[in-house]
Amino acid sequence: MRGRHHLPFLLVLCALSPARAAEGDRLNHFLSLSLEELMAQEITISTHARQTLTEAPAVVSIITADEIKATGATNLMEMLEGVPGLHVRANQFAFRPLPQFRGANATQTLAMVNGVPMRDLMWGFGIFWKGLPVSVVERVEIIRGPGSAMYGADASAGVINVITKTAGRIEGSEVGGRVGSFNSNTAWAQHGGSWRGYEVGFTAELSSSDGHDPYIVADRQTADDPASSLAPASAGYGWRSEDLRLSLAKDDWRLLADYVRHSELEVGLTGGGVLDPLTRASDRRYNVDLLYDNERFGRDWGVNAELRYHHLDYTSGEGFQERPPGYDDGSVTYPDGVINRMRSAENRLALEVSGLYSGLPRHAIRLGAGVTQQDLYSVEQWRTDPDNPTQLVELSDTAAAFAPENARTIQHLYLQDVWSLAETLELTAGARYDHYCDFGDTLNPRLALVWQNSARLTSKLMYGQAFRAPSYQELYASTSYAQPNADLEPERSQTVELAFVYAASRKLQLNMNLFHFRQSGLIKRDVVTGQYVNSGDHAIRGIELEAQWQAARNLRVSGNVTLREQDESSYRTLDEADRDAYVRLDWGFRPGWNWNLQGNWVGERERALTDTRPAASDYLLTDTTLRYAAHRWELAASVRNLFDVAATASTGTSLPYDLPLPGRTLYAELRYQF
Repeated sequence: MRGRHHLPFLLVLCALSPARAAEGDRLNHFLSLSLEELMAQEITISTHARQTLTEAPAVVSIITADEIKATGATNLMEMLEGVPGLHVRANQFAFRPLPQFRGANATQTLAMVNGVPMRDLMWGFGIFWKGLPVSVVERVEIIRGPGSAMYGADASAGVINVITKTAGRIEGSEVGGRVGSFNSNTAWAQHGGSWRGYEVGFTAELSSSDGHDPYIVADRQTADDPASSLAPASAGYGWRSEDLRLSLAKDDWRLLADYVRHSELEVGLTGGGVLDPLTRASDRRYNVDLLYDNERFGRDWGVNAELRYHHLDYTSGEGFQERPPGYDDGSVTYPDGVINRMRSAENRLALEVSGLYSGLPRHAIRLGAGVTQQDLYSVEQWRTDPDNPTQLVELSDTAAAFAPENARTIQHLYLQDVWSLAETLELTAGARYDHYCDFGDTLNPRLALVWQNSARLTSKLMYGQAFRAPSYQELYASTSYAQPNADLEPERSQTVELAFVYAASRKLQLNMNLFHFRQSGLIKRDVVTGQYVNSGDHAIRGIELEAQWQAARNLRVSGNVTLREQDESSYRTLDEADRDAYVRLDWGFRPGWNWNLQGNWVGERERALTDTRPAASDYLLTDTTLRYAAHRWELAASVRNLFDVAATASTGTSLPYDLPLPGRTLYAELRYQF
């Protein structure tokens, strides 16, 4: 895939705005905040009300835009690797980044953008999910632990909410560009201002990359039919993307309109681990959200309302090449291989209204209700005909299609009370009831006791239940791999956590989080019948240790270690290590200059009992970024995987040698603010 240079398009995009502040103010990233100020940053993810990180009745992390910029990250997923207990696994299909919390599968993670779940009915995060460009991100709020009591489905192990740059939050205008390895080119622009009494915000990013195209020594086809296998060969992971976001704000109202598109996307390998050089896929996702937030709606009442529309469609283009040309299944030879051409489209319409009542002394009571309608309204499929292997046969509107056209309605109601038992003791109790039209009801409570033991120490004891709704793939889709089960129940989980936040000194912050996470009714494929069923239980326990040290006014060192222990059941997540660690150094060594150094260590990953391969090796990836700001300009140079470590993402036996991760990668970046 050939890259394009987008910068000329964006240089004329923004109108002139008042000049930005001097360079000393413009490099006002997180290094200029004290540790007390960092812990006093307000978040809303845990209760829908403003609270500091220390007060929040959950284990919460926050990542700001300035913190992201200091690292030279190009995609949000790169930043999440530094969060304790969170690992981003690279999937062999399209090199999708899948965030996993505390040893749980990525299906137990709820990812949102401005409160909008990124999950679709069929494919979880979206079949061509690529994360989010960092140029549009204002901050990221993360719950490590259950979130279903506030957010409903899929928030079993953790919640990620990305808050984008919108009207009233963007200062002036900026254009920028980045070039890097693998013919990667990116250009972006942002503008914030006012128009006829409205605050206006706009961000845009255009990017393309040929991908790191890992060399695959052997694939699934090598084992099944080595004569027709394309391996050894490189898996193509190139793609283009467009991300456009417009927002308007006035008084208590806010309108958000987003458009995201991927095109010419190479999947590299099929989900079954077969090299696929054919696919050039695309997708589109757009949202329109109308939000109302009035903290003084009436006496003792604040009111929030959301009306959201979401659309997603995708196409595999000329089709996925599930088997290569010349493939012989024992009865039929396929001269052009096995081609699977798929398209689908779905809509989601959601309405939620909530109120915060503060008329009772020592209580803050929030009551909310809503309804969501999801409609998979278009499913089309063509597949190679085994009776005529040079032709495709249409399966649309038949029982053989990959999914039926269908709709899902979800109604929910939640209640939460934040009760100040004493000046230093606060209890948060809440529950959410969800009714799904296709499988029934679920009720998920949440309790948290936050005790400020002293001026330096805060303790948190928390309990929560959560669930994952069966996907359409599990409920309705009949495939060669698995059969659906319309009687599936949701996966359920229970989590107990004990957390300590300790300010050892004005320059040293220490956190410790202990957790026990139990899942039940896990949805798995029955190896005998091939049907999805609710199966057994699985338990994970662990500890997360964090530290931040302000070594000097312009020097900060931070890091974390996560240790997990899973039971020996067959439901263990084997592609995530039970040991990992992260360390980061930020040094503003001269006015206008900042140097960032990061190290991310991932331990060995075990294999399944039936997998005779040795454990996947541990690895340490080191990234570094040097940034300089002068007047209205910023320049940065980054090296990712500085020492060119041969690291791999653990996979099943379809890829005997696992999936190679990118080697040493170089980026150069330029920004201009006006």
